[in-house]
Amino acid sequence: MKIKKIAVTVPSLAKGGLERVAVQEAKELEKFYDVTLVVMDSFRVDYPFEGKKVELSVDLENRNILSRAYNLLKAAFKLRRLVVHEKFDLMISHGELSTLPNVLSIDCDMLAVVHENRYAALKDFQGRLVNGILKYLLSSSKVKKVVTVSEGIRDTLVERLDIDGEKIKTIYNPYDIEKIGAMAKARGEISSIFEGLPLLLTVGRLTMQKGQWYLIRIFAELKRRNPELKLMILGIGELKERLVKLSRELGLNVYEWDKGEKIDLAYDIYFMGFMSNPFEYISVSKLFVMSSLWEGFGNTIVESMACGVPVLTSDCRSGPGEIVAPSFKKRGLEADDVYDEEYGVLMPVFENSFVDAHSRMSEKELLWVDTIEKLLLDEERLNRLRSKGFERANDFSKDIIVSEWKSLIEEVSV
Repeated sequence: MKIKKIAVTVPSLAKGGLERVAVQEAKELEKFYDVTLVVMDSFRVDYPFEGKKVELSVDLENRNILSRAYNLLKAAFKLRRLVVHEKFDLMISHGELSTLPNVLSIDCDMLAVVHENRYAALKDFQGRLVNGILKYLLSSSKVKKVVTVSEGIRDTLVERLDIDGEKIKTIYNPYDIEKIGAMAKARGEISSIFEGLPLLLTVGRLTMQKGQWYLIRIFAELKRRNPELKLMILGIGELKERLVKLSRELGLNVYEWDKGEKIDLAYDIYFMGFMSNPFEYISVSKLFVMSSLWEGFGNTIVESMACGVPVLTSDCRSGPGEIVAPSFKKRGLEADDVYDEEYGVLMPVFENSFVDAHSRMSEKELLWVDTIEKLLLDEERLNRLRSKGFERANDFSKDIIVSEWKSLIEEVSV
């Protein structure tokens, strides 16, 4: 059967990298197929889609376990009616919140896209429950292929969930490099005041996964050595108040986007919230820093490289290392020291536990401090990383990635 009609399902059009990637994929695939984007929850739109779209209006923001279970069943019922009516040839589901109702509802071939690698990090009862549900979903006969956005996720699914490796294919996330570059050139009143300053920047939800408390502690020590240094954090999340409290306990002057304060250079650390164009802020930074404890891929690394900004990142289980040091990771190595021989700087990953303002700096944190301090003073090294990083970003251009998706779609249509 030749595939002509495809549904791309996504939990929402807001918040994160999964949603952005799904929208980008749908935009590219509709050049070759009849594509409908199916959105579970439409509470906010950060990533608009101008093509064919169906909104199921199911509340997935309510995290109460009973409410979420009910809403996922409701999504399954609505999906079944939609599939019967539209007669899709293939469903591409992004994330578990899309895959679960798809598996429960449809008699249609599926490609299930796995974006996160938290399965390696969650070891408690909740983690075992999530792993069990995921194994059930991905082992379904309806799922013709599992697509992982990094080789690290693929390895985890094979090793920890015993998913057949032959059923899994890695396709990296697509990026519109030219569009990112154009958006990076924008200068608003706020981004302009940081241009030319020694600014560290990170982007990501304020959540345990991102480990931003480590970065704040590292920044506080760097600030003592270089009073001109600034840190900007783009993102929203449940740890916001805790991270602000930590910053103040470390003696930092804190700007919060939601307090109505006038922004100027009097602050040390800037919590900026969600930005529709993060690239204009990334592009004025001296260094992009990611302290994640686990990742699926690491979208903001590629985006920062596309903005011409050097990257320093933790070597968590999957994603970042594959981007900044692919040959290093192919040898099965993990960074226990500083590694910067390829496209960015790879650093040891931190432990999965919150550290307060009163705890002594660990050896890993001090290594990060020393490495960042030296890097900021080495313009030749920064320029090399800018050039090499931009070169690497082009490996993930949307044209390259969509050709891999087309090949996979043709493979499952046989």
